Amino acid sequence: MSSAHDTKGTVRPDSRNNTASNSIPASDSVDAAARRAFGSTTQYLQAELEASGSDLGLLEKLNDASITKYEGLSRQAQVMLVHAYKIKQTYNEMTLQIAQVDSLVESVDTLEHVAQELDRYSLQLEAKFQKLLK
Repeated sequence: MSSAHDTKGTVRPDSRNNTASNSIPASDSVDAAARRAFGSTTQYLQAELEASGSDLGLLEKLNDASITKYEGLSRQAQVMLVHAYKIKQTYNEMTLQIAQVDSLVESVDTLEHVAQELDRYSLQLEAKFQKLLK
């Protein structure tokens, strides 16, 4: 396609290629296409930014929910530590009493054994005494 220059240096289409499809100046159709392209690109980028913003908002909500959940779990763990300390303290206090109870059980077992021996011996003595009386 050839073009002719006017005296001001602007390019104008050659008169040989002037058809019905070229009735709109070429610069106008390029401008319109560029505007449509930039408009579409703008819409795409805005949609991408909105989607990214939505994703970030969702992540923020998830983070807030996680923080709340872990704060609750932390409080529960602290309460459990306090209870575990109290239980350990009670166990340590009871250890002495448990040892004393074990010692008493051993003493009672020993006394029961001695009582059985005395009972057998007294039965033997009674039998001997009965024998002597006859």
